[in-house]
Amino acid sequence: MAVYDSRGTTPVHMDRILTNISVAYPNGPFLGSAFFPAVSVRKQSDKYYIFGREAWALPPGNDLRAPGAEANEVAGITVSTDTYFAVEHALQIAVTDEERENADTPLQPLTDGTELVTSQLLLARELAIKTLLTTAANYASGHSTTLNGTTQWNVASTSHPITDVRTARTAIYGKIFMEPNTMAIPYEVMAALENHADIIDRIKYSERGILTPDLVSNFFGGMQILTAGAGYNSANPGQTAALGYIWGKDVIIAWVPPRPGLKTPAFGYEFVWGYGGGTPMVTERWREEKRVSDIVRVRRRYDLKFVALDGSSKAIAGYIIKAAIG
Repeated sequence: MAVYDSRGTTPVHMDRILTNISVAYPNGPFLGSAFFPAVSVRKQSDKYYIFGREAWALPPGNDLRAPGAEANEVAGITVSTDTYFAVEHALQIAVTDEERENADTPLQPLTDGTELVTSQLLLARELAIKTLLTTAANYASGHSTTLNGTTQWNVASTSHPITDVRTARTAIYGKIFMEPNTMAIPYEVMAALENHADIIDRIKYSERGILTPDLVSNFFGGMQILTAGAGYNSANPGQTAALGYIWGKDVIIAWVPPRPGLKTPAFGYEFVWGYGGGTPMVTERWREEKRVSDIVRVRRRYDLKFVALDGSSKAIAGYIIKAAIG
């Protein structure tokens, strides 16, 4: 578009692309790794040990030994195995010569294309973790509940989120004897908690009376509180956007070890079969003359698994509150 002088005859400015601003839509932080820490593995498929819980068993008879007698002997630890299989996930994009040569600042087609396929690959991974974590059938008996009507947290006068979370903590502790330490609260659920009577009554005398993650953590047993605010567009390209929150309205509570390790219970792991020297994700670029384009591809190989399980292969180190709000 042109801007003309006062006589309307001579253009004094022609619109050009600004080089110091642009508009994009970065996503909210992904939470998948907070629940499924990455474990680097050397092979695409392998086994890992699962130790039994005999250390919690009372000894047979008693532990008294008379002089000259043998001590009561206990049975050994049972050891089983489970397996993983790291499947490759990859996306690529073609960056044409025409696009590169015509791009104005601040456009950077190769960089922009790499960021696009990387974002979409990680978004798909986040959705896969979300699907695992929000499927109630994946949890052990007594480790899930579905709220409805007056028990949902947006009905402030009749619901009791602190009690609901205490029930979840107790269920987890009763299976692994460790306090859960991580809790994901979707953005819309957190907004409801900000107006909840149980919460307001407890913060009204605090400094500024403002709900913060630290205050929420205090209400819910000192767990790390993660606000799940990332979103996605489920519409096909070119269609009207159909936006939604990835994590919906379900609250997830779990025990996650500070780091993966031996003889350590965990809610779940992402088994990552890295590239070369163990790089978890690679970006590759090559030339295709037939297409007069450079191709950028991003790859990651992984398997997502619950690892602390009961005898029915259901997760015991986590708990889900379905439909926390209506």
